[in-house]
Amino acid sequence: MNQPDVTIMYAVHKAFRRDVARLQNAAADIHTPVVRKAVGDCWATFRRYLVIHHMAEDEMLWPPLRTKLHGRGNADHLLDQMIDEHSQLDPVLEDIDEALRQASSTRLPVLFAGLAELLCDHFDHEETAVLPLVRQALTTDEWNAFGDDQRRRIGFRGTRLDPTTRRPGIPAPPPPVRSRNSEAKRKQVPFAP
Repeated sequence: MNQPDVTIMYAVHKAFRRDVARLQNAAADIHTPVVRKAVGDCWATFRRYLVIHHMAEDEMLWPPLRTKLHGRGNADHLLDQMIDEHSQLDPVLEDIDEALRQASSTRLPVLFAGLAELLCDHFDHEETAVLPLVRQALTTDEWNAFGDDQRRRIGFRGTRLDPTTRRPGIPAPPPPVRSRNSEAKRKQVPFAP
């Protein structure tokens, strides 16, 4: 069985960690109207993507994993923990929504700190305990279905799935940019991890 490449999950989690830290830092200046608007706009996007990410896990990733690992070790318990950790985030998200609506400058830094702690603990748990199981148990097609579901929910525009690799691709740039990109690619040193 081919193992799925779950690298994108680590990248997504890293982006969420980075952005929640940025929101937490910006919340210290929430009393400034420009900062309040920026935090509100960033929060709306962050929250939407986080909810979509966790819904896709709960609906598209955990069920096939549970089916394949049922009765093996503590897999059922781990997946129950993932769902529980997602539900623990919901009241914090709602509290932040309410604090932003009320422009509550005193509560937001504390709420973002609480969210950062819960979220980072959840990501650490998922990355160490569950993602290795994903690689062991799911096929590449099952993994890709999870990614496809997130893209569908987000409504990515300007990307398409390459039918041979089932990975997202960006439409070709216009000819002047395309030729510059080709020249730059010829001069690039190959990537080495």
